[in-house]
Amino acid sequence: MRWLGVDGGGTKTAFTLYDENMSQLDRFELPTCHYAQVGYAGMQRVFNEGVQRAEASGALGAEFGIGFGICGYGEGVESSTAIENAVLDAAGKHPFSLVNDVESAWAAGLAMCDGIVIIAGTGSIAYGACEGRSMRCGGWDYELGDEGSGGWLGKELLRAFTRQSDGREAPGAIHSLVRRELGIADDFEVIEFAQKNMASRSRISQLAPLVAEAARAGDASARAILERAAQEEAEMVAAIVRGIFDGCERIPVTYIGGTFKAGDLVLEPLAAALPRRCELVPPQFEPDRGAVLILQKRLGLR
Repeated sequence: MRWLGVDGGGTKTAFTLYDENMSQLDRFELPTCHYAQVGYAGMQRVFNEGVQRAEASGALGAEFGIGFGICGYGEGVESSTAIENAVLDAAGKHPFSLVNDVESAWAAGLAMCDGIVIIAGTGSIAYGACEGRSMRCGGWDYELGDEGSGGWLGKELLRAFTRQSDGREAPGAIHSLVRRELGIADDFEVIEFAQKNMASRSRISQLAPLVAEAARAGDASARAILERAAQEEAEMVAAIVRGIFDGCERIPVTYIGGTFKAGDLVLEPLAAALPRRCELVPPQFEPDRGAVLILQKRLGLR
């Protein structure tokens, strides 16, 4: 049997086609399927278009399984029911699994082994599995949480810009980078930008890479933001360790998401902030594969 892995995040929805040996055949991306950004009808369109495009390629044959790892699933009765109905419609006759994207990220990042994964992309969440028990932490969405995510970094960038403009923080690259990115000539124009855009986590997340750019240019405020992001991510891990990892001596922790494109600027403080028994390790597979691995286990193929 061949396989289709679907990784639905807050920025994009990735569809990856695999052969019987889990070698990648093809991969394409569509816009985000997050219902809070595109609505339930928009989510349905993304699922249907992706599955139909994969079928039309001919690479999967007539029979294939689909693994859906979808952000927002399991986070409310109404939304979860809508996601389930959309997936049922898109999957049709094909066997499928449906999990939150953090669970599929764990399955991919740690190859279904016990440990913890941190997702820090547009939003942030952590998930751990140990001896049949599982626990998630974070994922409270853009308005209430998502600490250490792209949305959070974008907000912190704008706050640091205002503080540098005032002189409450030492002037640095953040000030010039934000002015350039937003095309503003007067610092107070950032207020209008915030009024128009602060509710849009996708737009604010687009500012996140400027934090790493400023940090590499020596901006102390930017480095402090990344260190706080790492601390917030480590606190999610610590909560999961306390919750389900009482008897484990070594706990692998992996990471997935755009925040980690900052490299050592965030990975080094994250490794230092993790609980003593934790070891930061790179992900083994891309997140698209995770829900497929979960489906294979449910079908008795792993």
